[in-house]
Amino acid sequence: MSDLPFIRCLGCESTVFDPTRAACPGCGRCPVCGTRRFKTEVKTCPDCELPYCDCCGRCPQCAGLRYSEIITPCECGHPQDAEKLADLVRYEAAVGAIRRPTPWGCILAALTLSAVVLLLIYAWKG
Repeated sequence: MSDLPFIRCLGCESTVFDPTRAACPGCGRCPVCGTRRFKTEVKTCPDCELPYCDCCGRCPQCAGLRYSEIITPCECGHPQDAEKLADLVRYEAAVGAIRRPTPWGCILAALTLSAVVLLLIYAWKG
């Protein structure tokens, strides 16, 4: 494992894993963009032939992770894009994460659009 803090998966919200992995061992999604990279059809550990945990994707005997052999990066660049990896660790760490900045531009655009719609409705009825 790396020295990076563990992250919580945004897809299944129950798996906690090393952020340098190519995909969540629980649901098979990329932890940065959420693209489902692998289906969770792999149900048993190839070494122990025991079923992987439905929650964390670990083998109960050898503690091996599902999809641990997958190292190819996602289309978004994870895990090789250092900036995305740093953001992932900063905002999604299982312990000590900080809140993402509020997207004020989106909020202001939505409020402006709402005001325009209300003005149009008022003008149409008036």
